[in-house]
Amino acid sequence: MRIKIRLDTMSDINAFVGDMTKSDAKAFLTDKNRNFIVSAKSMLGAVYSMEWDEVWCECDDNIFHIVNKYRADE
Repeated sequence: MRIKIRLDTMSDINAFVGDMTKSDAKAFLTDKNRNFIVSAKSMLGAVYSMEWDEVWCECDDNIFHIVNKYRADE
């Protein structure tokens, strides 16, 4: 699955990384064109993703129930 998300504040990042850390899924944050890829469980990676124009969460597992509250409106 691939879903566009928003991580606008440090509170968003803390909550997102906390939620992802509780999951066993191997998930990543990417930019729109997949030029940058970081672990979705990495605080430093999530902070780095704030510099991208778009942030996408990618995972082979269905983690929609976790990332839905961070979903960006298209």
